[in-house]
Amino acid sequence: MKAARMARIRDIIWENFHQHLHDQVIAPLKQGMTNDSYYLELDGRRYVLRLNGAGSEKLIDRQEEVATYQTIASSGIAEPVIAISPTGGYKISELLSGVHNCRPQDMSEVQACMKKLRWFHELSLPYHKSFDILQKIAFYEDLWTRPSEHDDYAIVREAVFRLAPLRHLRSRPLCLCHIDAVYDNFLLTEDGQVYLVDWEYAAGCDPLMDPAMFSIYAGYRERRALRLLDIYLGHPATREERYRYTSYMAAGGLLWSNWCEYKETFGEIFGSYAAMQYRYAKDCVRWAKKWEA
Repeated sequence: MKAARMARIRDIIWENFHQHLHDQVIAPLKQGMTNDSYYLELDGRRYVLRLNGAGSEKLIDRQEEVATYQTIASSGIAEPVIAISPTGGYKISELLSGVHNCRPQDMSEVQACMKKLRWFHELSLPYHKSFDILQKIAFYEDLWTRPSEHDDYAIVREAVFRLAPLRHLRSRPLCLCHIDAVYDNFLLTEDGQVYLVDWEYAAGCDPLMDPAMFSIYAGYRERRALRLLDIYLGHPATREERYRYTSYMAAGGLLWSNWCEYKETFGEIFGSYAAMQYRYAKDCVRWAKKWEA
């Protein structure tokens, strides 16, 4: 672990627990796509410390994140947060025991997660900003320091931006959404309880954006993606719902592909994940056009 990062962790532990680092157990937990996480054990209690990953300070509004966690606290859907800093970009949460990430090929687990997600959306909790995915795609483009690595990027971008549900997104009834509701962010307990963690991208949006993001992260092809939509809705989707959903999948693929291109300027490599997201941007335009009125 680099000395600067260790010093940062030492300061955070002292600020929040008034304990010295050498008295505690600390170990890297994972290097995520947006953040880095560390395992802490203090006085017999276990925690997860989240720090910004490379370049993430330009991607996340941490003050909005704090406001979101305050909003959802009473719902019990999120991880138990001990401390979160709107200026320092860190979060300390309790390490949940006996949990595992949702397995996207286990449809019983997926069904439990979609049921929890729909329950949360139906709470209609307030939000502080709305999520315009086309604006966010352009925002990531503005962060680039070099042209896209994809020779057909301009063509793919134009096709995505022409999809009507994306241009009219803000006219839809919106609610607080997770935006990054991928299977890795769903935690299931042995007794069937479901948590949804890491709310840093959360904003007001059409709720179908969340299952769309689940699908493109899980690598679902068209038939399974549409099945997921039916599971989330609790009924067979209408043509209009399929059109919105597959349009969001197309835009989500372009969004995360652009995100990867930005993060790769810091030396990070996403390989097949980045390629898969760009493929969704291309394929899902075709899927969406099947459902145009």
